[in-house]
Amino acid sequence: MCERLPDCPHFHLVFTVPEQLHALFEANYREVADALTAAAADTLKQFQKNNWGVDGGFLSVLHTWGSALNWHPHLHVLVAAGGIDRKSGKWKRVRADYAFPVKSLSKVFRGCLLARIEALCPRAGITWPRGWESVEERRVRRLDLAARPFNVFSKATLGNTRAVVRYLARYTSRIAMSNARIAGVDPDTREVRFRWKDYRDGGRVKERRVSGKHFLWMFSRHLVPKGFRRIRYFGWLVRGLNRRAPIPGKPGSIAERAAPKEPRPCSECGATRWTYSSFFVGLKALQDDLPTPPQLSFSLVRARAGP
Repeated sequence: MCERLPDCPHFHLVFTVPEQLHALFEANYREVADALTAAAADTLKQFQKNNWGVDGGFLSVLHTWGSALNWHPHLHVLVAAGGIDRKSGKWKRVRADYAFPVKSLSKVFRGCLLARIEALCPRAGITWPRGWESVEERRVRRLDLAARPFNVFSKATLGNTRAVVRYLARYTSRIAMSNARIAGVDPDTREVRFRWKDYRDGGRVKERRVSGKHFLWMFSRHLVPKGFRRIRYFGWLVRGLNRRAPIPGKPGSIAERAAPKEPRPCSECGATRWTYSSFFVGLKALQDDLPTPPQLSFSLVRARAGP
């Protein structure tokens, strides 16, 4: 990330899916997720062009969960506070304290997403949930959604690129929840206890207890379909992925100042690298009088210092 993101402030935007689309999203994860990502990208490109006069760059991360493992599809987007000027072709920096008016963003995003949802209708392979089966039902649903506000949140600006990278890593390295949030598992009742934040109650940390079967269902519904990309790049950031095609006038990344340091050498042999090899050993019980000789196996890891 340090090599890809420019060293400039970034805006954090969140595009949420209305509750009326949750069932359609869950039944058609890949198709609706693509529509959501494309609608958010179309919206941001339009605002960057009209409001800033630049061709911008941004990346998005898809989430489908809330703090309580509930179904809550939304898209986190990091937008660079600048872009390539459409007239001069040089880097143009914009104000770092304000991105776009969220009410206007919401209206444009609503139109883009509903247009993408409508385009799904003639496609084969779409699973329509209850209330979406017929053409008339889908038309009524779209008219109802067109009258509802679509929430777009604009969070505080992240001015330091290192902070942007650290913040983004928390959203990309795990699915649904971390192990630290699991408070315990009852071996007798087979129930799972986990902590979650109730943002409607001021962000208070609460604990929830569910059966193990229900917990696995809640967790597994957020797993990404095979081959689906949760992280996507847009604008000049896509060109920035290719180091042979530098972006004109783009501020240098912090890779030069955050170059990886050499690992600390071993105090015994002075080596800085390690190679690992593992092998498996199977053991059989030597006692012939056991009714069911146990089959035991374990793995050993052997490390050797490298140059």
